[in-house]
Amino acid sequence: MRPTSGFTLIELHLVLAIIGIISAIAIPALLSQRSRARDKASITTVVGHLSDLVGQYDLARDNGQDPTQVTASLNAYLASTLGNAQSPWGTGPAFNTTLRPPITGATTSAEFEAQMTPNNILGKGRVYIQFPANGTPGFLGVVLLVQEPINGSTTVARTTALD
Repeated sequence: MRPTSGFTLIELHLVLAIIGIISAIAIPALLSQRSRARDKASITTVVGHLSDLVGQYDLARDNGQDPTQVTASLNAYLASTLGNAQSPWGTGPAFNTTLRPPITGATTSAEFEAQMTPNNILGKGRVYIQFPANGTPGFLGVVLLVQEPINGSTTVARTTALD
């Protein structure tokens, strides 16, 4: 009898079945991790730029600008600087290049965030403002749509109080 070398057909089928099972588990998990990473990058981008917008707001107010002029300054900043920031989802700019119409009457950040609505585009932030007036606090916030639910929602909002 001569010695045999190599694998039998059953052994090859067994290996292929194991590889198929592992890939059936790993590929969806990998794709989910990629979308979560894009969501986290989108959130990081808009939250980081929100602090830039607050700085621009403070600069405009320190220069004595009224709310209309502040809005124009923030729109110019959004168009020139943040309009170039790209969304990790590959959907174009990370921000709308203009502020949404001002919100009025919110007394808490939760009320302010409840009035903000996101774009229908993944990872594209929308910026809202409420100017402080007559004892009502001011807020500057951004809202965006993400693919993977965070805290049970696909809408993420971040708000900063204004003086």
